[in-house]
Amino acid sequence: MRSSNRCSSSRVGTTNGQLSMAARNLKIGHHLVAFLDVLGQRDRFRDLRVPKNAEEEAQVKYVLQQTAGFVLDLRAEFHRQFEVFEKGVGMGAHANVRPNFVGFSDSFVTSVPLRNDGGDLVPVVTVFSALSAAAIVMLTSLVSKHPLRGGIDVGLATEIGPEEIYGTALERAYVLESKIAQYPRIVIGGELWNYLSSVLVEFGKRDTPVAKSITAITQRTMGLTATDTDGKRILDYLGSTVVQHSVPGHREHMVLPAYEFVLAEQKRIVAGGNSELIARYALFRSYFESRMSLWNTKS
Repeated sequence: MRSSNRCSSSRVGTTNGQLSMAARNLKIGHHLVAFLDVLGQRDRFRDLRVPKNAEEEAQVKYVLQQTAGFVLDLRAEFHRQFEVFEKGVGMGAHANVRPNFVGFSDSFVTSVPLRNDGGDLVPVVTVFSALSAAAIVMLTSLVSKHPLRGGIDVGLATEIGPEEIYGTALERAYVLESKIAQYPRIVIGGELWNYLSSVLVEFGKRDTPVAKSITAITQRTMGLTATDTDGKRILDYLGSTVVQHSVPGHREHMVLPAYEFVLAEQKRIVAGGNSELIARYALFRSYFESRMSLWNTKS
């Protein structure tokens, strides 16, 4: 398994105005990063003005709650679901890993370090918890009529602040969201898939109880992904693994309302006449309808 290393850096400032930096230790290691973008927020926010009366003030508050407030709620939901899934596989506080958040505009980044300080099982559980939480957040966004687009990948990074990382992990997740995803879906990066595959190879050879647990959780994590019609690996938030771990009422309160929103969005897009978006939302609907039978639902 991969672990973090520390490197020291220092620079002494001079009187000619050079930047001065105190000696510091930076921890570099592999992180999982999810870059998530709430679509359509700019259109809601663009026409806001400073309110001049009570009616305008009420409208501003409503728009803020639907934009900035929703992003904050979505972060909180990701955090909550991460902890739920982490405890569900028997880790709880033993993992000592919590997602960090950095937000800007209508996007937010969540990252978790893949350290094995608490044992080899910890980073595997971290990946499973993060992908599971992302699946719930994706459905939550659709039920709330705020479609989400994103990318998730693994890469080297260092923590340069309490809630901030710097490195290739962030760059990869951003490219997946901004260049590859194209419509409401979460694309899984190649490095994340390679990471999971290497874990299977490494621990699949061992016959210890811990190795067997790691292999089982890794296989379950890989089951949270699927290959989309364009060949991209995506988060399968309606797939069989999510069905197996769903709570009572998930179909009625999450899956069906989300599907109704997808149908409404496709109808709106078709009415707008943008041929590129029409094609993309046809694929979006196709994904839903390819999974509806898993939820005992006729599309």
